[in-house]
Amino acid sequence: METKFASAKRSSPEKVREDYQLFKDLNNVREIFNSLPYLMTILNEDRQIVYINEKFLKSLKVDSIYTILGLRTGESVNCIHSKEEPGGCGTSESCRYCGAINTILESQETRKIVQSECRILSKANGNNIALDFLVSASPFFASGRHYTLLTLHDISGEKWKKALERIFFHDIMNTAGNIKGILDIIDKIDNENEFEEFIEMARKSSRMLVEEIQAQRDLLAAEAGELYTKRKPVLTGEIMKDVTQSIMLHSVAKNKTVVIDKDSANLTFSTDGVLLKRILTNMLKNALEAEQKDCIILFTCRFENNSVTFGVHNNSFIPRDVELQIFKRNYSSKGIGRGLGTYSMKLLAERFLGGKVWFETDKEKGTTFFVKIPISDDK
Repeated sequence: METKFASAKRSSPEKVREDYQLFKDLNNVREIFNSLPYLMTILNEDRQIVYINEKFLKSLKVDSIYTILGLRTGESVNCIHSKEEPGGCGTSESCRYCGAINTILESQETRKIVQSECRILSKANGNNIALDFLVSASPFFASGRHYTLLTLHDISGEKWKKALERIFFHDIMNTAGNIKGILDIIDKIDNENEFEEFIEMARKSSRMLVEEIQAQRDLLAAEAGELYTKRKPVLTGEIMKDVTQSIMLHSVAKNKTVVIDKDSANLTFSTDGVLLKRILTNMLKNALEAEQKDCIILFTCRFENNSVTFGVHNNSFIPRDVELQIFKRNYSSKGIGRGLGTYSMKLLAERFLGGKVWFETDKEKGTTFFVKIPISDDK
């Protein structure tokens, strides 16, 4: 069977059951496995599950090991990439950048303990669920065969904490600092017209501060499935204008320009305007961060097939390794503590607005992110 990365070869069901029986019959293995606070499994040489602890079984919401016996790790957690190729987990192009499969393969090759982080997008009830793990693979030998002890430690909370700390201690503190700076200047102004100008700047910066805090609150609620949409008629032209004016106040837009395409559709449709603005703001921010000064970002809107599609174009190209990971939570090519922007775009649009987010990138044409919202969706 063909593969785009790791071997697609699998052991027979009979061989898998033999392996399971081997560990099931060993003294104290069950007690030791179930006493540890991590998700733990034993893999055979073909990366298939042959033993698993109860904590892992409960996390998978299955009652019997026979339900997942012989599956690979990504298949057991329903990773979105595990079904991309006939060979299953480890055989897709996206698997090249998976921390779990690379940790397993390196451990098998070196016969050493290997540890790394991994990000997994799991599909559950039609929704993508982001998982972050610290993965450890330990090789061992039993009854003439090589196996891997795999442990998964959930670090989602730690990752969230770092990401939110960056947002609050960097982005929000910057905005708060701008407000303080404006107010300090206001104290020294005698000219009435100039005074009103700075007061308006303070109002806009204060509004931006509140919006940034609300955006993070909504993202946390969305992650927990507790975000409720409020649909009402919105005008696409006004949405685009408001988002553009707001982003141009942000430091990321300094010496850069956002241009609204003059041929953009201007129509009224029903959606949650607040969430749509959050998505479009992240799209614009992402494009502005990718460019140097004096660049032009093109903002478009099209009406087709009973849907409204917004597009944000910049001239930069996204390399293939980044392209395959772009919507994973906490993944960013821009450094540690980033990676919520593109993830939140997809989460809010697809889970709560019934839409779709994707992008196209080309070395000559640049990159365009799109969000399509159906205007007749009653979700």
